[in-house]
Amino acid sequence: MVESDTMSKTTTTIDQAASVSLPPEAVDALGVEPGAELDVEIIGRALLVRSVEEAERSREFIDSFESILTRRRSAYDELAKGPDSNSPAK
Repeated sequence: MVESDTMSKTTTTIDQAASVSLPPEAVDALGVEPGAELDVEIIGRALLVRSVEEAERSREFIDSFESILTRRRSAYDELAKGPDSNSPAK
């Protein structure tokens, strides 16, 4: 059997202070201890909750990826044209 990184759906409520409690299995899945700071990102009408360390790794990856795309943009544009773009017309 293949173990999945996804966990079962859990429904919770927002209290009067607009706080949301995470179930213990969610805290375990995030790899954090009670009292740890979490990164909360709003994406559309959803919340993405990550450990601060995971959020930093994601941001570093995105920054690196965007840097590579910027530096190699012209090469990628040429590749996107396909092999026949530089061939003389027949």
